Amino acid sequence: MTELYPLIEGGRVVGVIGSGGDATKICGFSGGCRYYLWLSVNEAVDVTSLLARGRVLELKGPRGRSFAPITSWLASPPYVHARTVPDLDEYARWLARSVGSEIRGRRILLGFSGGKDSVAALITLVKLMEYVSFKLHVMYIHIPFLESPRNVRFIEQVSRRLGVEIEVLEAPRRDMKSLLKWKGMPRRGFRFCTVYKAKPMRKLRKEDPKLIEVIGDRLTESPKRFERLSKAAIHRVVLVGRKFRPTYLYTLLDVVDIVRRHGLVHPDYLDGVPRVACSLCPYKALHEFRRLPELEDLDLIEQVWEKMWKKWYSWTSFDVFRSQHLWRFSAILAKPLLYAKELVAEKAGDADRLTGDYVEKAYRRVWVEPIPKAPELEEPWTAAELALRAWKKKLPIAVPEQEEE
Repeated sequence: MTELYPLIEGGRVVGVIGSGGDATKICGFSGGCRYYLWLSVNEAVDVTSLLARGRVLELKGPRGRSFAPITSWLASPPYVHARTVPDLDEYARWLARSVGSEIRGRRILLGFSGGKDSVAALITLVKLMEYVSFKLHVMYIHIPFLESPRNVRFIEQVSRRLGVEIEVLEAPRRDMKSLLKWKGMPRRGFRFCTVYKAKPMRKLRKEDPKLIEVIGDRLTESPKRFERLSKAAIHRVVLVGRKFRPTYLYTLLDVVDIVRRHGLVHPDYLDGVPRVACSLCPYKALHEFRRLPELEDLDLIEQVWEKMWKKWYSWTSFDVFRSQHLWRFSAILAKPLLYAKELVAEKAGDADRLTGDYVEKAYRRVWVEPIPKAPELEEPWTAAELALRAWKKKLPIAVPEQEEE
């Protein structure tokens, strides 16, 4: 599952790009998409014509089955090419009118990651405090060994820039080291590290029954969030019970603009990756490992990788296991995936290719070049209506009717 980014050429959006698993897709306004499988961190090959039933890569070879669930990796809600929040002041006043009486004087908790959406949510809350008085509690949980120390430095920068205290907690180092040595790296479908992200938040919610939690999810981040949040949008609500979603109607361009205006772009985005996560997150696409941020104990990680390889992945070489970052997948899934890459490499011929450098530049462009112009919506709910309309038509890009191409 992935979030689509605008593909910008000459200051205009000409399509969208998204990455997930070991694949990337590029789609045009009309809905035609090309699917690419990453053979290495530097090269991906167009496998669109090889997808069985247009969905999965399943090739026959002398060694048996190969398999890669390309389209499920790349499932995505539409990219909404519009602006919901062209004026943050005006939007904050709208929020104040909508929920001010319900949040006034309450304690508001924001779980902060440093990614674009949590930064935009924090900036929105700071602006909202100019119109409604409430107690803001911001919490960040660092995952040692898996997460780069530069994330902590970025959190400190955000705190200084916005004048907001951010409580920095850390998963128990001894526990994390023991789990890594015992269970290996977190894998897709088995991320034991997320428990440490959720536990402190759960404790605070239990201690304070009046606490309101900010949910920084956005409508167009992933299919699951889209299906869940589109129901809230239909009912036109941003606060339900103790869950406050002040930014779920933001478009990607809204978030980029808000974050850039405050000079708080995470360095991961400037490295050309589409998401901020642990340096060794199993849900990163292969090309996102081209340039890893600093790790505090690479020797420990190397030991964990070698132990995993010997125990579960010794059917391939350690060099291949490491360069392909196969630890992201269970051994049962990694074997047919690696074989699929071998068969694709043999069949590739003159098939279209993507380079890691091209994709990095594509993701980076929205953070460093002038933000593309997009229609401004009269009310936030219109963004959801546009997205739902495109979703039903199976279009990758949602635009106001007068802008449709």
